[in-house]
Amino acid sequence: MVSSAAHWRSVLAEVDQVALCSHPVRLRGVTLDRVTGELAEDSFLVPCKDRRSAVCPSCSRLYQADAWHLVAAGIRGGKGVDASVVEHPQLFVTLTAPSFGAVHSGPSSTGIARLCRPRRGDTCAHGRALSCRVRHEAGATVLGDPLCPECFDYREAVLWNAHVPRLWERTCHRLTRLVAQAGGLGTAELRTVARLSFMKVVEFQYRGLVHLHVVLRADGVGGPADPPPPWLDVDVLSGAVRGAVASAHVAVPPAPGSTLSRARWGTQIDVRPLEPADPADAVAIAAYVAKYATKTADGSPWLAHQIRTAAAIEHLELRPHIVALVRTAWMLGGRRDLRALRLRAHAHALGYAGQFSSKSFRFSTTFKALRAARVLYARGDVDDPFDFDGEWRFAGRGYAHPEADLLARRLLEAARELPRRVPEVCPDQCPSS
Repeated sequence: MVSSAAHWRSVLAEVDQVALCSHPVRLRGVTLDRVTGELAEDSFLVPCKDRRSAVCPSCSRLYQADAWHLVAAGIRGGKGVDASVVEHPQLFVTLTAPSFGAVHSGPSSTGIARLCRPRRGDTCAHGRALSCRVRHEAGATVLGDPLCPECFDYREAVLWNAHVPRLWERTCHRLTRLVAQAGGLGTAELRTVARLSFMKVVEFQYRGLVHLHVVLRADGVGGPADPPPPWLDVDVLSGAVRGAVASAHVAVPPAPGSTLSRARWGTQIDVRPLEPADPADAVAIAAYVAKYATKTADGSPWLAHQIRTAAAIEHLELRPHIVALVRTAWMLGGRRDLRALRLRAHAHALGYAGQFSSKSFRFSTTFKALRAARVLYARGDVDDPFDFDGEWRFAGRGYAHPEADLLARRLLEAARELPRRVPEVCPDQCPSS
């Protein structure tokens, strides 16, 4: 009979093997000892590596840490990126969606609660007031909800979300053209003297529409180690960004009940130059961007996976406004003329079909490089080769011990408290943690 102590050591070993993962993957296969030639059947757990905090808090924390390093390295150097990159022109840009109907607003950027609308006495065609005299605090349940659900254009909102990837692509092309024009060059000529690099992350507002947060940097043709030409400074880059955002648009296929013919960015755009003398910029912005890299469309587990049936939408325990966006995406996805948008496949993302975080090739290091460095660091001896080969197949999900899942959740809750008590110190030479 296995002792209680031995049993719990086994449970702890299982939890430790996958670093508190909520949904570990079980693999089973045959290993080959390359030294002795011995074959043996084996099985083990690996982390699920899901980036979404609503699905796996443990794996998402690791993903968030890696995203932090990607952004910080692109701003200040490190992780293989030359430190001189901090002197290059850099911007932190926020792009927003246009309005598709008045909604309840939260605190301003200063943190002060404000009225939803300053107008008095205005009513919509349905007799509802277009102003809300309540000062909503951050986290209020009504934030993002329409003042009049019948006036809010759900069809146009979903179609706009669906076209954000193409709109961003068009904006990048337009930005390159405007930067080239500022230097008196053609687009092809610009590539011989300078490069534009970025990392972007998607944030869903309370109203269910996409925000983009972008770190943008200008380099020389050689990449991060090469300074851009003198004429390509922060002012030129800022002007080109504003011009590209104002002029970029993509055609939207007509949909019944929608008048949206072109998708454009909203009028609220924030272009913030990053100061090379302020190292706090890199830390703060990296944390801000990394935070959104692990979110689902509404921050809850309900929209972490694809919607499979229309009936499943009615069982979503979400705000009615978000449910209406999901339902609209599903309904529009059933139309043949909109099939290319794959709205049903992305109804859980409110129509958005792009990546939640992405970067250009030369911006900084890669997730793959960070993970490889972490593996070598964990092994302790970077020169020690792996001694085993094997073939592995999927054998299911979850822990073998029923107590392991509860233990992983309890330990993760305790781990969440650690950053509040211990200052976070992560020198550049250590792997992301």
